[in-house]
Amino acid sequence: MSRLWPLVLLVAAVAAQPAAEDLSGAQWIWREVDAGGNPLDFPVEVVRLRGRLAVSEVSPIASAELQITCDNLYSFTINGRYGGESDGNPDHWRLPRRFDVKDLLHAGHNTIAIEAGNTLAGPAGLLAKLVVTLVDGTRAVLVSDETWRATRADEPNWTQPDYNDQGWPLAMVVAPFGQGPWGAIAAPDTAEPAGQQASGPEAEAPADYAWPEAIAFIGDDCSLSLRQAGRGGAWTSLTITIFNPRDSRAFPEHDLPAPMKVGRRIYRLGPARPDSEPEVLFDAGEGAVGSLAATLDGTALLFSYVPAGESFFHVYRLPLRRGRAAGPPEQLTFGTHHDIDPAELPDGRIVFTSTRTGLFEEYHSPPARGLFTIGPDGGEPQLLTPTFIFDNEPEVLADGRIIFVRTDNFFDRGKVEVLLHAVHPDGSRGQTEFGLELGPSYGGRLRAYAAGSPAPLDDGRVAFVTSGGLAIGTPGQPGRLLRHLPFDAGDVAATPDGRLLVSLPQRLTVGSIAAGGGADAGRFQRLALIDPDAAEPAPLTVLANWPTGLHSPVVLAARRRPVALPSVLPADRLGQPGQTGLLVCQDVRRTLNTGAGWDHIKAIRVLAGAGQTLRSSHSYIVHAGSTVTELGTVPIAPDGSFAVEVPADTAIAFQAVDAEGRSELNEMSWIYVRAGERRSCVGCHQPRSDAPPRGLPLSATVPAMRLVPETEPFQFRGNNAAVTGLMELQFDRYRE
Repeated sequence: MSRLWPLVLLVAAVAAQPAAEDLSGAQWIWREVDAGGNPLDFPVEVVRLRGRLAVSEVSPIASAELQITCDNLYSFTINGRYGGESDGNPDHWRLPRRFDVKDLLHAGHNTIAIEAGNTLAGPAGLLAKLVVTLVDGTRAVLVSDETWRATRADEPNWTQPDYNDQGWPLAMVVAPFGQGPWGAIAAPDTAEPAGQQASGPEAEAPADYAWPEAIAFIGDDCSLSLRQAGRGGAWTSLTITIFNPRDSRAFPEHDLPAPMKVGRRIYRLGPARPDSEPEVLFDAGEGAVGSLAATLDGTALLFSYVPAGESFFHVYRLPLRRGRAAGPPEQLTFGTHHDIDPAELPDGRIVFTSTRTGLFEEYHSPPARGLFTIGPDGGEPQLLTPTFIFDNEPEVLADGRIIFVRTDNFFDRGKVEVLLHAVHPDGSRGQTEFGLELGPSYGGRLRAYAAGSPAPLDDGRVAFVTSGGLAIGTPGQPGRLLRHLPFDAGDVAATPDGRLLVSLPQRLTVGSIAAGGGADAGRFQRLALIDPDAAEPAPLTVLANWPTGLHSPVVLAARRRPVALPSVLPADRLGQPGQTGLLVCQDVRRTLNTGAGWDHIKAIRVLAGAGQTLRSSHSYIVHAGSTVTELGTVPIAPDGSFAVEVPADTAIAFQAVDAEGRSELNEMSWIYVRAGERRSCVGCHQPRSDAPPRGLPLSATVPAMRLVPETEPFQFRGNNAAVTGLMELQFDRYRE
């Protein structure tokens, strides 16, 4: 019996732990309203608030936690020492944070000072609760209420405990906790340490630090975005179709055909160090520029530009001489299409993203975006990725391939998926490099990898922005082996010497509002260098306090030229009608989806998809679906393999079916084959490092089954007609 005592004591100790303090008793407060004003209709503004708490000297402080949130942004100090800040997302007032502030407090009087910002005209409020527990069990509690002081004024030393705030007006209670437009919200049970900057610790440059010779960036941020608050107007669709984590260039879902981030001017900083002053390289006036990139030799800038009064972005090149503009920008693409995201290929061609496919994506039905190429001086664009979904932000890997963000918005299969994909410069041999091993299960509509701004390094690795910060790894590397850097980066570029150049927010997330930029200033106002191989990477500021927002930094220097890969496709067949390619699967049963009815699966049904060319003008969410053609069914060989000849440059998907033709498993992505291409796979969602389990598959020993429509094929609308909770009515239901 005595052996059970430790277990009993452990259970008793766990049960005795008090529940985490909630926000009850706190009230939403703000400054007093102007005469005749509405207490729930505040302008875009910054408010300073101060509260005081007396802590007894009888017993030492055992713990102290601050729960805090603000509609929309905040930064707080306690006794003049930096405590913490919001994460920069104005919509995260729904997610209060809990800080361990014990080390910032002392016996006697304590002062908390909060700088709070309202980024969109409308409701505004601060909610806070500070609980101090002494060793003897007594508590001291401070909640946000009418005893606080609040003002718009920004006076010297207002965060210091000895500052006299008696001339400030008392704060106004906007609503009790749980009421008003905010409802009941809760902080996490576990407190995070105070004093940590959202963008990580700051590095100090040694005297011999090698600053880049020059960098360029886009400033005066005017990116098209809309906060979640204030729905119901003409811009409501943006709250649904643009989901960028932390306002970064990560893509969980993004329907806008224009560049992810745009601004009014391109700036140069040279040498790229804190004591240099930026100069304007190009001024778009009332137009907009985006998608900034440098040529491989550093002698020109490529970017997307729409002049004032025009409707479409096109690709431009700005020649440079010694890092400065050597003439006006030259337009390289033309037409009634959006041409964005240019990058130079090793052979001198330029790859870019364009809506010139003329198709609409099947979910929300914005213009689809594929990759195209042009010559060094322009010319007729050539199709590279024949997709009717979204391919964005192409960059060139060290091995010569093109890596880009592929977003599959599949309404017909009730999901959205974002991956980092790569193709050869002729568009062949497509391969998912990051996100493949996410697994077959969605658990909901989305399986978004939330990746963007890929930045290839000369050593073969790739850095990219994620929902949580930055990631860096080798193409094809499992996600568990990636190195994650917890910096609040908006986008990232690689330097020739292996460092990362990133955009970061200032420490005070309300700074852009205080500087007069308001909600449109952009939340990234700082450029920094990061050594990804350091034991404890820390950003080293290159440019700080850019009040109107910046993004898209690039280094103006020659980089190692990647390998120039020759085309493996027959040139005489590309673009010709009636072309086909070959798809071979080593073993269809080699998959992470072990829940399918594999004992019943006998064949593979092959489907071809085509995007729509028309869309409704009466809805911002069209849900048009795609036109799906049933090409035919191929038996699975005894070893699990199959081989099919299918139309080239056509979206292909597979269904695993039983002997009666009923679908057991649907493939959740489109696959493409170019004219004359032979593609193969080991199995579904298998690690890139896996080798085929055997030699030549049986399906490769006989002619592939030709699944090319010779007569009018069976067609059907490949989408779900019901949106309200019935998202899993799949292809097979519509066939029947």
